[in-house]
Amino acid sequence: MSKKGKKPVQPTERPRPMATPVSTVSPTQPVVSTPTAPPVSASTPPPPSDGLIQFDRRVKITLGIFVGLFLLFVLFKWHYISLSAWNEILPDGGPAKRGLVAGTPKRIRMDDYAVGAPWILSNANTGFQTENEAIGGLKTPLMTVPVKHPVTLFKFGHWGFLFLDVERGYSWMYNSSPLILLLGTFLFFLLVTKNQYWLSLTGTLVLFLSSGTVWWSFIPSSMIGYCGAAFVAAVYLLRSRKPTVIIPVAAALIWIAASYATGLYPPYQVPMAYLFIFLLIGYVANERAAIFPLKAVPLKLVSLVGAAALAGVVAYLFKNDIEETIKAVTSTVYPGKRSETGGTGFIANWYSEYYSWFWSDQKFPKGWLNICELSHYLNFAPVIIPLAIALFAFTRRIDWMLVGAMVFVVLMWLWMEVGYPEAIAKATLMSMVPTRRAQIPMGVGGIVLLFLYLGYLRSVDLAQLKANVPGWFTPVAGLGVVAFVIYTASVNIDDSEGLLTSNQVFMPVLFFILMNGLLLFSLNIRYRVGLFCAGIVLFLLPNLKANPLSKGLAPLTENIVYQNVKAIVDRDPNARWVVNGNQFITYMVTATGAKQITGVKYIPNRKQIFSVLDPQMKRDSAYNRYAHVTFQTYINPQQGDTTILAQQYEDGYVIAGDPCSPKFKKLNVKYMLYDHAPQIPYEVRCMKKAVELGSMTIYERVD
Repeated sequence: MSKKGKKPVQPTERPRPMATPVSTVSPTQPVVSTPTAPPVSASTPPPPSDGLIQFDRRVKITLGIFVGLFLLFVLFKWHYISLSAWNEILPDGGPAKRGLVAGTPKRIRMDDYAVGAPWILSNANTGFQTENEAIGGLKTPLMTVPVKHPVTLFKFGHWGFLFLDVERGYSWMYNSSPLILLLGTFLFFLLVTKNQYWLSLTGTLVLFLSSGTVWWSFIPSSMIGYCGAAFVAAVYLLRSRKPTVIIPVAAALIWIAASYATGLYPPYQVPMAYLFIFLLIGYVANERAAIFPLKAVPLKLVSLVGAAALAGVVAYLFKNDIEETIKAVTSTVYPGKRSETGGTGFIANWYSEYYSWFWSDQKFPKGWLNICELSHYLNFAPVIIPLAIALFAFTRRIDWMLVGAMVFVVLMWLWMEVGYPEAIAKATLMSMVPTRRAQIPMGVGGIVLLFLYLGYLRSVDLAQLKANVPGWFTPVAGLGVVAFVIYTASVNIDDSEGLLTSNQVFMPVLFFILMNGLLLFSLNIRYRVGLFCAGIVLFLLPNLKANPLSKGLAPLTENIVYQNVKAIVDRDPNARWVVNGNQFITYMVTATGAKQITGVKYIPNRKQIFSVLDPQMKRDSAYNRYAHVTFQTYINPQQGDTTILAQQYEDGYVIAGDPCSPKFKKLNVKYMLYDHAPQIPYEVRCMKKAVELGSMTIYERVD
């Protein structure tokens, strides 16, 4: 809002050129002229006077493209999950590329195609109930899959299942995460860079295309996007005074916060919340003159409290329904209640993304576990932090948002490499953040720092600044950049277990020397930001190949095993199933909605299953975990009816026993699917063949 004062006198007629200067003012008096603003291009309007987002034509078009692509993918049932891997895992004579539009399925993403998709289909086939023993005990579905519950209000990804068919609902669910990232971070960058369109779009695309996003099937995306959107909503709430803005923005802020919280994944949520809190504090410090004194405080408080009260009703219902389940989850042996203190380092190293072109899901150093675990984000922080400090010193002006991002990155580095005292870790909730998961939010913080720095450079008159920069600074900083990039190469060659050589890394080293060199503010580089943005996007574009373009759920629903089991489940929905054999068959049976004792269980079903199999809880430590459960025949006439529960892996155990055991009859285990011929006829003495599927046979208990 402009200050009141005398208005400049406007000319009454158009000035005309004259041969001789003429003045109506005495020559002894100073001449006062009204400064004229430079012309503004119609294609790039000036930022609005309130310093908020300018929703000009290209911003609206960009947002429309994001939403339009999302709707297009949903319409065509497209998604990026490697479901077509099932065509190889359980071949049934169907097309080898069933459900595949383009690309190559990645077997490494087993949690998506082998666990997540069958769980979702299972709950869809059983009516989206809040209890489903096929995927775990108690109210596991509330924590893992779409359900019919008021909490769905805060789970945008599940909305598609409310009004679409299952395949389009599945597409909606997985494509919603990238959409939230694109919308939330684009608006965030527009706000904090003061409407620098191309810089904002590039920052959004970098977060979208980074290895830590794409190789994790965009799981971090919604959390990143919600944080960006919450930041924007908070700023609008602080700066607005109109009721027509305050009320919907307050409601949106509460909805975003609740949606973020229901993600129920603290390893990402806790650090990213800190990141955006630090950024918000920095923003308020930068814009304090425009924000304070706060306007319309009573209305803002009432709007927030009202929206929070409505959200609280849903939260109360959710808490009551899920409290026992959360207690059971935190009491498991694995994953159990996390109590981390940090300090275990990166899976790969802080700079491994510079050399990501050399790695794939099939090629990587074995010590780095797998392509997903080693993936994170490009790291320019070691160059940006000292440069930003120098820039603050030379300009005598501090950007507090940059400071907030820098502090976050340093604190996360300390958590990763050094660790915190146990008391601090618990007090800050960082005890719930394993370091191998912390590298994702830390990387997000590094990317935000990068684009805040680039935006800050464009706000500084670098030509005028040059006079304040000592002559030694540029060569010293340049040598520092070269030394840093060479160091990253050395670290990765040493860590690569012989997969990288000095000759191979020459081009990446040269490229990142140039990229980091563009960050040197003391160099007079034309189109600095444009060159940097083009370079980083081109470097990350190959990550689009990380996931295939898939269509629908046909690799599951059209598989002959699924169809035959589903037909029996539809006729006999209350019967329980056991798979005697391959774990992947258990996943397929889960997808049908069958009540299966084998398969992947989020938590054990103590009340109904293990009260019979292990009534005295002697083997509780074997099955009290998130686990892949298999079955093997074990018959020992000398021991009588014996059931063995044995842990095989951290996330797996086996049930061994007599298929005709009275325990299984008590549990109403009516169907047993063998992926091999029974070893002895005695083990199927209580059954008859129901369906033969090549090498597989479904037996039905008849005693």
